[in-house]
Amino acid sequence: MISRKLKVIRKTWYTQEIFGFEFDYPGIHPMPGQFFQIQVDEGIDPFLNRPISVASYKATRLLLIIKVVGRGTRMLGEKSTGEDVTIFGPFGKRFNPRKKKSLLVAGGIGIAPLHFLAEHLYSNKIPFDLVYGVRTTKDFILKKEMRRMCGKSLFVAEQGFARKETAVSVIRRMRMEDYEVVYSCGPKQMLIEMQKLKLPVPVYAFCEDFLGCGCGLCLGCAIMCKHEYKRICVDGPIFELREIDFEV
Repeated sequence: MISRKLKVIRKTWYTQEIFGFEFDYPGIHPMPGQFFQIQVDEGIDPFLNRPISVASYKATRLLLIIKVVGRGTRMLGEKSTGEDVTIFGPFGKRFNPRKKKSLLVAGGIGIAPLHFLAEHLYSNKIPFDLVYGVRTTKDFILKKEMRRMCGKSLFVAEQGFARKETAVSVIRRMRMEDYEVVYSCGPKQMLIEMQKLKLPVPVYAFCEDFLGCGCGLCLGCAIMCKHEYKRICVDGPIFELREIDFEV
């Protein structure tokens, strides 16, 4: 397991709950979907590291975006620029996106790993559009960055706009014939609703869960995929959506 103690060279608060750490980390080659484990504190409390998807990697600059959802992430949010943070990884199976016209569907903090995917698609001149849904308009992050890279972009919210929309409700009305592949990341319920649509193109889900060890030992992140259990941390975290059984 590769670990490095890195200095936070920049910290950005995107919203009241979401912040990003930037590190200088040369010599790595992460791919879309991969993630790092962040050690919350030098001691053993909290005991488990926090899994955070790669949101960007350019040259040697690594960006990890974190949402405060509990004690551990709140403690990370209290760290400042200049402090050292120990991270492990990258973890996850390397995934090479298809060179086909793509649609990215993000829900909430799911925009973070899809932003890294967007960087990959953009640098390889693979055209893509974006649908990005959040709970309230205050929850949007990385809007300017995504608009710069994608062709068409649609931002929707359940609260704050004149029309209440979700990413899934938008997809129901779209012409999927315009796309050859879909990549989606968001809450589990969003992925379930996406699966019910039975879209006529391959849909790849970026699965996120509370990963205990991050390296396949604890089996805490197992999901049923293709009639057998898969571990999100080592077999994924990207799976073809139609092959996942969310009811198991």
